[in-house]
Amino acid sequence: MSIKSKKIGIVLSGGGIRATIYHLGVLKWLAESGLLESIEYISSVSGGSLCVGLVYAHNDKKWPNSRQYLNHVLPKVEEIIMSSDIQLSALLRMFPFWMHRKVNLLAKVIGMKWGVSGLMSDLDESPVWCANCTTYETGKRFGITQEKMGDIVIGYAEGHNFPISDAMAASAGFPVLIGPYALRRDRYSWSASTFEATISTNDRPIPRGRHFNLWDGGVYDNLGLEAFFHISDSPSGGRLSQGVDYVIISNASTVSGFKRRGLSSNPMRLLDIAMDQVNILRRRSITSHMRQQNNGMFFQIGDSASSILKNSDLDAESVKQIILESLPRHQAAHVKNYPTTLRRPTQADFNMILRHGYEVARCVHLVTKT
Repeated sequence: MSIKSKKIGIVLSGGGIRATIYHLGVLKWLAESGLLESIEYISSVSGGSLCVGLVYAHNDKKWPNSRQYLNHVLPKVEEIIMSSDIQLSALLRMFPFWMHRKVNLLAKVIGMKWGVSGLMSDLDESPVWCANCTTYETGKRFGITQEKMGDIVIGYAEGHNFPISDAMAASAGFPVLIGPYALRRDRYSWSASTFEATISTNDRPIPRGRHFNLWDGGVYDNLGLEAFFHISDSPSGGRLSQGVDYVIISNASTVSGFKRRGLSSNPMRLLDIAMDQVNILRRRSITSHMRQQNNGMFFQIGDSASSILKNSDLDAESVKQIILESLPRHQAAHVKNYPTTLRRPTQADFNMILRHGYEVARCVHLVTKT
């Protein structure tokens, strides 16, 4: 059965501006393959949320079809990213420093510099987009979709009026680098979740205070898998939900993205390591599921064409030609090790990261039995 006939769920990981551009390259391959129209659910984290927000913002708040993405959206988004350094702009607006939260300022800069406006509820109902954050008070995944937002402990606010730029910034609020987004809890009506109905009030923490503090979704799950993949001890490793029957994972995260120096930096290095271990466990579960069910593809940043195609059934001449046309190993490694920041890249780096995302997607598809 063709992938086009599937109901696709796509996962776009975190990783700062590196991830944003890498995912744009993956979407380019999907568009050239005519698959954007088959996407039913989008789960994004951090840089992935920045990517999705930009795509919506520059297609009249609608998910683009393949032709629209290639002819209009991608060129426009590239122009926007290359015209503004949102990290620097946010820092310049922080004086006096103690009066501002960087992530709330970042949301304003995303609106002004990247042209992102409107509310999550303004977006079309399909595909569902879930921008993932982490609730500091509960330690759970806080999802923001067109219909509702919240987590399994504090409940959900339906029919919310949450700005798209704020959802992007909250999802990208990495501890220390950016920090938590302050969400006024009294501005929304929180209803109990199905999960909450099964446990007593005394068994769960009750968050206190005026705000919920939303961190980068990568602190909880940098792949954003939980939105529609439930890990289990079953032989299949888990199950898909949200009506999805095919999963595409674009992983641009890397534990080496942040450079730590000195003893005072050790806590953040430990956070890097912990996040990486969680990602490894989730990746094992989903890749086991995809192998058994033959229902997905995993696009890993840093994988060169030669490493992806080494076990391909393609003839040797075709493999050789594809490798010659693709980025060599050292350039794929350069993309993987590109710093996890929100600084504006050089044009050369933008082109290389975009190309790498596209080539990884193309090569993985060539060796996938679907």
